[in-house]
Amino acid sequence: MKQKEEFYISLVGEAFDGYTEVEWQGETVYIKHVNIRDQRYLHKYYEKYKKIALDRGLDTEEDRIKYVLSDGIWDENDDAKIHGLEFEISNLKKTLRNIFLPSQEKQVKNTISEKSKELSELKNKRSDVIGKTAEDYASHRSADEILRFLLFKNKELTEHLYTEEEFGRLEVWEVSRLTALHANISERLTDARIQEAVLRPFFSLYLSLCEDIAGFYRKPITELTIYQLRVGLFGRMFSNIFQFTDNIPDDIRQDPERLVAYHESQHNKNEKMKRSGIREDADASIVFGASKEYVEYLGGDKDSSSLSKEAKKHGGKLDMKQMMRLAGHDV
Repeated sequence: MKQKEEFYISLVGEAFDGYTEVEWQGETVYIKHVNIRDQRYLHKYYEKYKKIALDRGLDTEEDRIKYVLSDGIWDENDDAKIHGLEFEISNLKKTLRNIFLPSQEKQVKNTISEKSKELSELKNKRSDVIGKTAEDYASHRSADEILRFLLFKNKELTEHLYTEEEFGRLEVWEVSRLTALHANISERLTDARIQEAVLRPFFSLYLSLCEDIAGFYRKPITELTIYQLRVGLFGRMFSNIFQFTDNIPDDIRQDPERLVAYHESQHNKNEKMKRSGIREDADASIVFGASKEYVEYLGGDKDSSSLSKEAKKHGGKLDMKQMMRLAGHDV
């Protein structure tokens, strides 16, 4: 659902700041947004706690899978279903990028939703059967460690909110609440919302500047947060689409999915025209079996000529010259 302009302005401002302000125990604290260097620490913490878990006797996920398979608790067919669903969902998402009919788009999105729900249920069942693993322990503990690393008392991000000792004394509910506050950031700053934000009128002045992302922020790329990078990358992507795509309908200029789909459809159409020798400036459009919805979406007149309509004008058939004229050739 589209938000108000103020929401998107706030969203981009938050990404530009490189942190999120939250209220915690009556005070304002700051959660830093991660960059590539911070992600290195997350991996380091993960390996540290995985080793601790193994030393304490916890099995790896691979060992647990072997056990539940040999004991008959879990079936290889169930694993095959998971991989099959992941593959199917991935292909459906690729298909979605090449669909520009609203009715077909809705159908594919519904299928993706159904398959995703089925996949989630299977993965939850698998997790319950396998039980606690060294990887689970490492993920949980490293997440707590990186959380402490990202919490600051000041917006300059120079003074941590907790020392390692202080964080270790927090109650379970306090850590859970801080974890939820951190999770809210990624739920709000999604790729979809960032794409919507950079297409809003207030950001139009910045689009062309996104060609040089490091120059835009006046920072080395390695110091940019993941959200700053996404704002810049999506800005550059849409700037290129506006520059190199003709006749973009006004009603899709602020809709990321439809805008990308339109750009790809126009690009594919132009490539096919080049390969077939059809002039790009040809007035007529040949759309085999096109529905009224398809013609309207492409910006055509509701009564524009498809092959079938044109054929009716000539007694139900078109000769080669008529077809070539329809395609834009001078014959």
